[in-house]
Amino acid sequence: MNKKLIILGSGGPFTLPRFFCECDTCETARREPALRRTRASAAILGDEVTLIDAGPDLEMQLERESIRRIDNILITHWHYDHVAGLGAINYPQVMREWKPIDVYVEKSLISHFAKELIYLEDRVTLHSISPGDTIALPDATIEVVKTAHTEDSVGYIFNSKSRIAYLVDTALPSDETARSISDADTLILDAMFDSADIEWRHFTVHGAIDFWKSSGPERCILTHLACHKWANWHWIAGFTCKERLQIERQNPGLQFAYDGLEISL
Repeated sequence: MNKKLIILGSGGPFTLPRFFCECDTCETARREPALRRTRASAAILGDEVTLIDAGPDLEMQLERESIRRIDNILITHWHYDHVAGLGAINYPQVMREWKPIDVYVEKSLISHFAKELIYLEDRVTLHSISPGDTIALPDATIEVVKTAHTEDSVGYIFNSKSRIAYLVDTALPSDETARSISDADTLILDAMFDSADIEWRHFTVHGAIDFWKSSGPERCILTHLACHKWANWHWIAGFTCKERLQIERQNPGLQFAYDGLEISL
């Protein structure tokens, strides 16, 4: 079976369009379904199905991609837009009689399951991880690296026929993480804001491009895209589709992610 990484969701902490927003970016996405985005997540499809995060759009994402089971889940950090879909695995795990799903989560976050998801106790097998660890799965060997978003946020480097680094959410990561991804074939990187006037522990589009060009990978895919600017505590319209295409043309090897994008693993 050909192994692949698929972008289940390419959006930021809100879907695009945002229900409360009437800016040009959201109105365009309402008119053109291909421009809509769900919350950032991904999946490795091969001998097993391995999810990277489980946000609130999980069930819709899995149905869209005809994914009928889950074997493993890798968690990047404990924010709503990355973990709110975990509860959705409860009933299908029982009704389809899946084996317990292996969930890999940074060691300081393990307690969230006992506090918030105790009903999953018999549905999952929890694995404590830390930056520097290696996870061996049938479809890839996975390195855990530190990201610069929260104290316990992590990213993953997938090693199969190719080497793919997935760093979402993050601002400028540590030198150690930058060295770890320097020989990656593809870097999948947070680029939440088209521009921002305060520090949110996320890259802007141009900040992400600068980091990619300094880090080594030949190809870069930008995800966790809010597609808005942030100024004076207000969301305002971000780059148009034409402007994004122009940015891609100006930076060979760069691509903006979209929901359903497939990458060979």
